[in-house]
Amino acid sequence: MPCVGCEVVPNLPRGDIKLYLAPKLAHTLATTSRGLQDAGWTVEQVEGAVLSVDVPTDRARELLEDLGRIMTSPEQSNCPAMMLNSSDAFGIGQLAAMTPLRVLVARKESEWLSELLTEERLRMHFQPILHADGSDVFAFEALARGIGRDKELIQPNALFGAARSADLMFHLDRAARVAAIRQGHAAGIHENLFINFNPTSVYDPTFCLKTTFDAVNALGTSPDRYVFEVVETDHISDTGHLKAILAEYRRQGFRVALDDLGAGYSSLNLMQSIRPDFVKLDREMIDGVSGSRYLASITSRLIDMAHDLDVKLIAEGIETREDWDWLRERQVDLVQGYLFARPSATPERPSITV
Repeated sequence: MPCVGCEVVPNLPRGDIKLYLAPKLAHTLATTSRGLQDAGWTVEQVEGAVLSVDVPTDRARELLEDLGRIMTSPEQSNCPAMMLNSSDAFGIGQLAAMTPLRVLVARKESEWLSELLTEERLRMHFQPILHADGSDVFAFEALARGIGRDKELIQPNALFGAARSADLMFHLDRAARVAAIRQGHAAGIHENLFINFNPTSVYDPTFCLKTTFDAVNALGTSPDRYVFEVVETDHISDTGHLKAILAEYRRQGFRVALDDLGAGYSSLNLMQSIRPDFVKLDREMIDGVSGSRYLASITSRLIDMAHDLDVKLIAEGIETREDWDWLRERQVDLVQGYLFARPSATPERPSITV
């Protein structure tokens, strides 16, 4: 079964609340208490080195802004904090459930994201991945977008940037994987489906990926149609943990891909270490490759390495016919980019004449 509570998105309490702060240093405790009182807040000390502040429902943001002026960024990062409804009791046992004040502030600023996830307002746009000659669609990549209350699209950078600051990456990443599976099926995609995931958001693969596997099983589709694509390889510091995640995906019958080959040494090392089924050439290696001797030399070597390791190679970010022609001549396996189709809520199946 999945981890208890893993599907519950953290939401800050509504109405009148109490903020509890547990600064780790006596100096921070004293200056924070004094600073809050100077700003007009009533501060009590409870459970030893824990401060509590009563906060009316319409003044929560004001309090957090005051704390931003009173405490330095490192102090906020190292100060456990918790918001409870005024009627809820606080005990010593709740210290373990506190989060850094920095995260609490970010969650207050990003309440829209918690609401979006709770209300399942993620929408997938699908971009085709074609065979290198452009004749047929091999797969689609699912790309997450948010839907605001005003029905406007929220772009991935805003979604994942807010999630990272508010420590909601686990929840966003899980929700995006499940949405991709369900919405891809609803959109009638019968080809392969590439689904991005960030390994740093998976704590224990056996438990954290259970909802993802359940979503596939519920549809009765074949696991080998799904390719889970490792993104943000530059943030991966624990290769052993990544291998455990990919082993669990493969044990369940899924395939795996590595993004951004050529973006740095990390992706090159990972490619040889994990031997993915697919690897994507970084778009910086693709854009203008047909007219750049420098890019052509590097990209040719990356293509040769993928062929030597018997890994299917996807060239992404293709925008010109000249770059596509160059890549086909070097025998890349698959191609993706605006030249063929942009991401769309309705999957496009272009057929391009060579």
